Amino acid sequence: MCRFVAVISKDYFDPEKYVNYLENMAKNGKRAEHGDGWGIWIKSGGDEFLHKETVPIWERKNKNFPRGKVVFIHARKRGEKGAKIGIENTHPFTSHGSVFMHNGFINITHEESCGDTDSESLFMNIIHRGLWNVLCEIEKYDFSSVNSVLYMDGKIYVIRYAKKLEDYYSIFVDRTENRIVISTEGNGEPVNNKSVIVIDDDLNIEELPFCPDMFH
Repeated sequence: MCRFVAVISKDYFDPEKYVNYLENMAKNGKRAEHGDGWGIWIKSGGDEFLHKETVPIWERKNKNFPRGKVVFIHARKRGEKGAKIGIENTHPFTSHGSVFMHNGFINITHEESCGDTDSESLFMNIIHRGLWNVLCEIEKYDFSSVNSVLYMDGKIYVIRYAKKLEDYYSIFVDRTENRIVISTEGNGEPVNNKSVIVIDDDLNIEELPFCPDMFH
């Protein structure tokens, strides 16, 4: 169980506003507190910045972040039987030029995972097997939610499929002229369950079925 915020913008922006937004969500939002570590990834031109801590986001030590055009921020709440608190188990995860953060549980593994979370294993499966191949086979796994945000090949994929607690496992997309904010709580349009939203760097939005063949 986690909370997250992702932002994509045409202009460079200071991410501190959105760190504070997630801090309030993690400390005071649905099923709070989410205090088992937090992380931030920022894409700024050709540079990337990744920072993780095992303390709650509201006790964060680093408060200085570079400006960027794409930002992922995640606050973790370890499940009752979830992986231990540790940097290796803190989102966002990065690999092969892609970035990923997840909210939910899925019984999946992958030999190339560095940590012990199901979230990173889901990410590794996407990296090595392909996003649509994984999503179209998702029903063979036991899961509560595969809600996640993926940055791959210059696009953001907002993935929503919750089998339970749909009010908690929510995702919202809030669009202005120059920026799109994706969050587990907040303003904007709710993302339909069993769907994928694709956003490119011009802020074009396309809604796709979770799997082209699964629900037809």
